[in-house]
Amino acid sequence: EIRLSLVGSEMCIETGVTLQHPGVKFLYFLSGRIAYRYGSKTVSVGTGDSLLFDATSLHGIEAVDSGPVSYLSVLLALRD
Repeated sequence: EIRLSLVGSEMCIETGVTLQHPGVKFLYFLSGRIAYRYGSKTVSVGTGDSLLFDATSLHGIEAVDSGPVSYLSVLLALRD
């Protein structure tokens, strides 16, 4: 299963929210700059950057450094 989402500032991006679910997540940042946490790491990412990580690790946006923020989120998960 592949889930594709376009996330943007108009969607009220929340900081400090922790997500965790099965699958592998790929994020591609289209605009803005944020601090993104996955597992024990926090990285600063902005326009043109991407992340690929195991979505079973706790993950989410820690802080918005500059906006507006938008990114493409792709979740790859195995079906039962």
